[in-house]
Amino acid sequence: MSEVRNERPKKSRKDIIKDITIAFLAILLLLTFFSNTIMNFSLPEVAIQQIQEGTISPVIRGTGTVEAKDPYSVKVSQERVIKSVAVEVGAQVKKGDVIYNLEDKESTELQEAKTKLEELLQTYETSLFSGDLSDEAINRIRGGQTLTMDQFQAKLKAATDRYDAAKLADEEAQATIDAQSQAQSYTAAQYNYDEATPQYREAEITARITEIDTQLAEEEAEKARLEAYLDKTEPQIKKAKLGTQIKDLESLKKMYWYHDSVIDALNQEKDQLNIEQAHSTKDVSQMTTQAGQVDSDYQRKAASLQDTKNKTAQELERATTDRTELLTEIAKEIELDAQRDTIAEQRETVEKLEKESTGATVTAPVDGTITELALKAGETTNAENPVATIQVDGKGMVTSFSVTMDQAKRLKVGDIAEPQNAWYYTDFKATLKSITADQQNPNTKKLLTFNIESPEVQNGQSVSLQIGQKSDNYDLTIPAGAVREDSNGKFILIVKSKSSPLGNRYIAARVDVEVLGSDDTTAAISGSLEGDEYVITTATAPIKSGDQVRLANNS
Repeated sequence: MSEVRNERPKKSRKDIIKDITIAFLAILLLLTFFSNTIMNFSLPEVAIQQIQEGTISPVIRGTGTVEAKDPYSVKVSQERVIKSVAVEVGAQVKKGDVIYNLEDKESTELQEAKTKLEELLQTYETSLFSGDLSDEAINRIRGGQTLTMDQFQAKLKAATDRYDAAKLADEEAQATIDAQSQAQSYTAAQYNYDEATPQYREAEITARITEIDTQLAEEEAEKARLEAYLDKTEPQIKKAKLGTQIKDLESLKKMYWYHDSVIDALNQEKDQLNIEQAHSTKDVSQMTTQAGQVDSDYQRKAASLQDTKNKTAQELERATTDRTELLTEIAKEIELDAQRDTIAEQRETVEKLEKESTGATVTAPVDGTITELALKAGETTNAENPVATIQVDGKGMVTSFSVTMDQAKRLKVGDIAEPQNAWYYTDFKATLKSITADQQNPNTKKLLTFNIESPEVQNGQSVSLQIGQKSDNYDLTIPAGAVREDSNGKFILIVKSKSSPLGNRYIAARVDVEVLGSDDTTAAISGSLEGDEYVITTATAPIKSGDQVRLANNS
């Protein structure tokens, strides 16, 4: 039998190259697929949720420390040592119940009170015998008697009236002396003037007589010249019978008689002046005598007036001294009365402290709950600091915490809040009391203050509250956890899709937003959004804008 062989035809070089190329491409495609798959598995996986319209019912939460409204601070006025503590914090006490037992010994305040009493007594005795009081006043004060204000006023009025009368009399006496002195000066001046006047007149008369003598000599010379001329020419003119010269002759005669009349007048004036001059000398002598007599009278009267003035001055000095001493005595007596009252008050203080120093206890002044005990056995009380605090029965407590301005706008006084851990309380009520500016952040925060009513809450305890707001509908809402924040503000990351030959690639993109409101699960936002975007809610690794991510299977 012949052997039959089936031989495959040999492939050409071209076919071999073609097969190799196909195999390479297949391997390359396979490797690309697997590398892309491996890379996708290395990307952060994110969960996304579409932005949508929704309703938000925000709940405000906060925690504050409870403070008692008008707590009663129990204080001890003396420094006393605590012997034992009779109650515990939280204990209910009635008015008069013992809080502390004190050691039985004299307090520092009592010692100081006794020392002050001794000092007051010493000051009182020193003032009593200071020398400013009369014996009458000293005896009266030592006897415990005190003048009334009316009696002081009457004594002062009598002394003042005496002083005023003495002062008026002294002033009148001085005024009389001044008037007398002025009159004397005036009279002396008048006599000096009267004496000087004749002297002045005599000088005038002498000067006038000299002037008259000069005029008389001139007039007589002119008269003699005219007389000699007329005696010589008159016979000639009359003999010649010349009319014109006769007229001139008449004129000369008139001139002659004029000078003659002037001479007569001057002589008469001179005679009168001589008579007046004689009388003036006699008057000056008489006035000098009179002036001496008047001056002597003035001096006698001035001496009498000065004697009266000396007496009024002495009375004024005595009245002034007596009035000053009375004023000093009244002031000192009033001061001593005040010191005596102070001593009486200090004695009462000492007696009170002495009673409190023996076997004393600190008791509750009101009904309520002990919220604080400041001291323990062996410690010392201090008048400045309370030894215990009592929450008075019937008075509530308050707590406060801050919220944003937007949150505060949705609340009103009177809203009711609930405890976040409501299961812890059986009787609890919190009412919004006030909404005020937060002093630490007045521009951005508001302070909510609540009245707390609960027998299970103590002063200083921390309480967490929640209070709801009115529901509102918003166009853009997302899960509350999707809102992120950095130094540039709040933002969200959305997913953007990019197509590729091997499928879609997903890139995280940042969008800055403003949160309009939020509750436990949802936040309302505004920003550059269309409303159908998908927001990244969670990621398996930290991501930032521009990072490639892969979507979770349920996204």
